[in-house]
Amino acid sequence: MIIDKDAQDITWKLFDLGKGVDLTNREWLDYALNLLFLKYICDLSSIQSTNISKHLEKLIGKIQWENFVKASNLGEALDEAINTVIEANPEFKTILNETEFSKISERNLNQMISILNEPQIENNGFGLFSNYAVIAESMIDFEASNQKFGRENFTPKWVTQLMARLVNPQKGMTIHDPVCGTGGLFVECARLLFKKEQDFSQIHFFGQEKDAQTSKICQINLLLHGLDNFKVQTGDTLRDPKFIKSDNLDQFDAVVANPPLNINDWGYEEFYREDRLNRFRYGIPPRKNGDFAFIQHIIATMKPDSGKAIILVSPGVLFRSGVEQDIRAGIIESDIVESAIVLPANLLYNTNIPLAVLVLNRSKRKSRANKVLIVDASNEYKKFNRGVNSFDEKNIDDIVEIFNDFEKLDKNKLGLSKFASLQDIENIRNNDYQLNANRYITAPRTKIDVEAKRLELDDLICDRWELENKIDEILEELELLK
Repeated sequence: MIIDKDAQDITWKLFDLGKGVDLTNREWLDYALNLLFLKYICDLSSIQSTNISKHLEKLIGKIQWENFVKASNLGEALDEAINTVIEANPEFKTILNETEFSKISERNLNQMISILNEPQIENNGFGLFSNYAVIAESMIDFEASNQKFGRENFTPKWVTQLMARLVNPQKGMTIHDPVCGTGGLFVECARLLFKKEQDFSQIHFFGQEKDAQTSKICQINLLLHGLDNFKVQTGDTLRDPKFIKSDNLDQFDAVVANPPLNINDWGYEEFYREDRLNRFRYGIPPRKNGDFAFIQHIIATMKPDSGKAIILVSPGVLFRSGVEQDIRAGIIESDIVESAIVLPANLLYNTNIPLAVLVLNRSKRKSRANKVLIVDASNEYKKFNRGVNSFDEKNIDDIVEIFNDFEKLDKNKLGLSKFASLQDIENIRNNDYQLNANRYITAPRTKIDVEAKRLELDDLICDRWELENKIDEILEELELLK
C-alpha cells in the first residue's frame, strides 16, 4: 500500500513538473487528477469485479494505459482517450471537456506518465482507502495549502473529520453540502460508515459548488474514492440553488457545510426585494455579511421533522448584535440549535481567525429540549506547521464525546465545567441570545511553556537575521548594477 509519504512524493514530482507550464496550480491539478483518473479506469480493466461504479462500468476496456506509455504523440493519445471516455459516458463531458493534454509538452506528459506508472498504485483496490484516493487527497491538499480555492477556504481533513463525526452518518441518509468544494466532507462521511461496517453505497450525497473548476475536481475526487452515489451541481447556492423539488428547496436528512466566512457579496439587493424560496424566515441578513444567509439556506434544506446540520461558522455568528442578533434570536427560540462549539484559531490554511461549529437539529433529544450545549474547544489542537493548527484523533474524540454524552459524564471528575455548559434558552435570552463560550464558561488558565516560547523566539530572531542578510545581498547587487 502507498503510504502518505509516497503519495506526497508523487504529488511533489507532479507539481514540480507543473512549474514550467503556463497554467495555474489549480489548472495543473485538474490535469494531474484527470490523468490519474485515466489510470484508474485503465487499471479497473485488469480486475474481475461485480462491484464497479455505474459511472464507470461502460468504460471498462475502452482505453489501455500501455497505449500511453508507447504513444509517439502522447498529447493526442490522451485527448483521444478523454473523447473515448465522454463518448462511452456523456455525463463525464462537463468534468473532462476542457482538458487538452496536447497543450502540454511531450516531455512533461511522458514524465507524468512515468510518475504514475508505479505498479504499487493498483495494489490496494479502488475504494475509499485505495492508493488512487490517497494520491488524489495529497494533490488536492498540496494545491489548497498553497493558494485558495476561489474565494472560499479549503476545509482541511482534520476539520472534515470532526464535522463528519458530529453528523454521525447512517445507512440510507441523504447528505447535502451546499458549498461542497472538493468533496472532502462526503469522503469522510463515507469512511465513517465503512468503519461502522455499514454499506456506504446506501448513503446519498448531494453537493453544489459555485466554482466550475472546483466542481470538476470534486467529482473526479469522489470517483477516485470509489464513490458512486453522488450528484454534484455547479452554481451559486444562494442566487441559483440547484436542488429544487416542486418549486421549493429539496430537503435532506443532514446538511454539512463550510460556507465562505463573512462574505459581503451574497445577493442582498436581490433577496431584499424577493425571497422567492422562503429561505430568510428569520430576517434578511445585513448587506455586508452573508453568514446568516447561508445558515438560513441550510435550515430551509433540513427535513422538517428529523433534519440536522453541522455548519462551520465565523465566531461572530455567535454574538454579533443588530439584525444578526434578531435572526439568531429567532433561530434559538425555534429550538433547533443543539450546540455551539468554539474551535481554535488557525485551523484553516487561509485564515487565522478562530472558528465555531453550529449544530442544528430538528429532533433534539429530550434532555436538550429548550437548551443549548455550549462547548469551549478552543484549546483542543496540535501544531501542524508554522501558522496552522490541527486536530489529532484525541482532540476529535474529546469534542465528540462531550457533544454526544455531556449529560452522562462526571463533570467534577473531568473538570467539564471549565469546557462545556448546558444552558437554558431562558438564560441565553437574558444574555442577548449570545452563544459565545466566554459568556457561560470560565476559561481555564493556559499554562505557558516558557522554554517552548524561548525557542520560538530564537527561531524568529534567526529568520529575521536571514531576511536582513538577504536584503543586504539584494542591495549590494543593485549597487553593482548602477
